[in-house]
Amino acid sequence: MLHWTALLALLSVVRALPERIARQTNDGVHLAITPTCGKLGGTFVNANAGVVTAGMKTLVSFGDSYTSGGRSDGGPLPAAVLVGTSPRAGGRVTDGPVWAEDLASDLGATIMDYAVSGAVINVTLWPSEAGQTDFLHEAALFLSQNNNLNPATTLYAVFFGIKLKAQAFIADGNHLPQAAAELITQIQQLAAAPTRAKNILVLDDYGRGTHSATGDAFKQDVFNGLSTLRAQGLNVAFVDFAPLWDAVLGTSPGFAAFGYDTSGACIPNLAQTNLTGECSTPLNSFYWLPGHPSKETHRIMANYVEFVLANCTA
Repeated sequence: MLHWTALLALLSVVRALPERIARQTNDGVHLAITPTCGKLGGTFVNANAGVVTAGMKTLVSFGDSYTSGGRSDGGPLPAAVLVGTSPRAGGRVTDGPVWAEDLASDLGATIMDYAVSGAVINVTLWPSEAGQTDFLHEAALFLSQNNNLNPATTLYAVFFGIKLKAQAFIADGNHLPQAAAELITQIQQLAAAPTRAKNILVLDDYGRGTHSATGDAFKQDVFNGLSTLRAQGLNVAFVDFAPLWDAVLGTSPGFAAFGYDTSGACIPNLAQTNLTGECSTPLNSFYWLPGHPSKETHRIMANYVEFVLANCTA
């Protein structure tokens, strides 16, 4: 029988943990908009041409900090929990799982993550980003492993674009048309032997709440490229997160409609290595670190993706 003094000591430990335990729930944050659906062949829009998620066993993900699960070689990811005072759960740029982990979990699939924080599509197009990695290197690593994955039960997710900033355009010029072409080329390489990728999901969040003619042109080029891939026999889907960011950061319906207390960041400095300055409502912040979604936001991002895959079928 457990002694009363031991039981009291155990209860005191449990009482000391509620905040950390609570962080593993979505705490009322929910998707408050319905993604708009369309089809390939016109202006970019959420669309799914042939991707069927039922029976998917593997999710292979490429991207940047929005997709990185703390390990970039396709192996098992570190636990998506905060340890000590670090603001990065298992090396992620957030306080829990990223959207791709949530999606893989919902699909009952194994995730193989190659995303690297700071990655771009092709770093040679952006000299000011020298030292960063890119989609070319991520795809090359995946291909070098000679993974024997069933094309019919493997979904490949490609999510780049949040890294490019106005400073890069000033320093390097607009190379987004070449970047869009390179993204499609890399997908074609994955679709070739021996991998023979069949199911492709491309996501975009360029601008994160701001819009520009160059950014929209980039998305349109990628969208057109997906139409070409579809004509070549691939199953392709496109997810545009811009409406989600617009809805949270704008006034219609605004962040409160989603269950957020703030549309800002909980941790004030992207570079900091501890929880100093953490907001009073960490479960209800749109961003965790500046410009980077909280785990609650990643959860509704996965919900957004799942809606598109299930409902925006051509």
